[in-house]
Amino acid sequence: MSRYQVDRLLRDMRRDPAVAAGFRDDLERVLDRYQLDADERDLLRRWEIRALYDRGASPLLLMLAHPLTGRKMRDYSAAMNPDKPREG
Repeated sequence: MSRYQVDRLLRDMRRDPAVAAGFRDDLERVLDRYQLDADERDLLRRWEIRALYDRGASPLLLMLAHPLTGRKMRDYSAAMNPDKPREG
């Protein structure tokens, strides 16, 4: 995994609203701006944050980028802990 490139993308999403909007609206164009391998691109397309974390992506950057993808923060914990039963 090119951890630096994944972390750079996540950081750029947080710092640049145009990158975050592009991630939601024109994902392939945004992914093309980074040197990502096929697996990383697939994980980012599916927003598999636990798999990205397991491969070395920064958990802080993943958490900060999560709502920028259009997902709710309450889903972050469930996505990071898929084997833990949900309460309620």
